[in-house]
Amino acid sequence: MLSGAHLILGLPGETPDDMLHHADVLSGLPLDTLKLHQLQVIKGTTLAEQVAKDPTLIHRFTPETYVDVLVRFLERLRPDIAVERFVSQSPPDLLVSPDWGLKNYAFTHQVEQRLLAAGSHQGRLWAVRLNA
Repeated sequence: MLSGAHLILGLPGETPDDMLHHADVLSGLPLDTLKLHQLQVIKGTTLAEQVAKDPTLIHRFTPETYVDVLVRFLERLRPDIAVERFVSQSPPDLLVSPDWGLKNYAFTHQVEQRLLAAGSHQGRLWAVRLNA
């Protein structure tokens, strides 16, 4: 039986360092698959009300800064964990933020291109961290 996890990146109070630490924790678990996605603020929710009152409550990614975090996350993630998804999409009429207008395949392509350009890959830093 395969074991998988889902992880939302950008929860209230979460820093980029916290997000990267999740890769370390998940790499220590007996996982086969992982689905990632960005925090989405949905109209009519408590979170939407809280963010309207205090926009600094959450980290607001641009597509570029989210790809940056994903690349750094993947470098730390155990290489045999299959990442099934990088983003999720709520219906536009329900979504407060982020409104990127990009599909999962577009993010996947951007992440792949960024890794290639950097000469990097999933798990590049995982082995280094094990031996540290």
